[in-house]
Amino acid sequence: MIASLRNEKGITLLETLATAIIVVVALISIYTGIIYADKQVQRNYHDRVATLHASGELEWQMYHKKNYKEFDTYGSKTVVIDKLYRNAPLNGTMTTKTKETQESVVGVSVPFTIVEVSVTWTEPGDKTPRTIVVREDFY
Repeated sequence: MIASLRNEKGITLLETLATAIIVVVALISIYTGIIYADKQVQRNYHDRVATLHASGELEWQMYHKKNYKEFDTYGSKTVVIDKLYRNAPLNGTMTTKTKETQESVVGVSVPFTIVEVSVTWTEPGDKTPRTIVVREDFY
């Protein structure tokens, strides 16, 4: 009986447990990395959509200024950033601000208008709002 206890063939329970713990830690690490990457991809997508909304609004302001000789200013309006689960929209607020100013070029004062369009929204699960600001100068 003592000879059979000294037999070192096979895998012990302690070795199996250590291997299982290492595998579980590796799987949890991979899962965490996938979840983080998915959230980052979603954030980048929302940033692109907000940038497209803001640049489209700047194009509209340029068109309106060219055809009607004034900017189409407003307080704010709601834009859809994304459709989330069960078609619940992720909404953002787009605001347009104009500012008249002058630039001095070789002693000559050149007037121009700064138009800033900002889109603000809050990502699902976050507490702090995200903002994209696009600016264009109109001479």
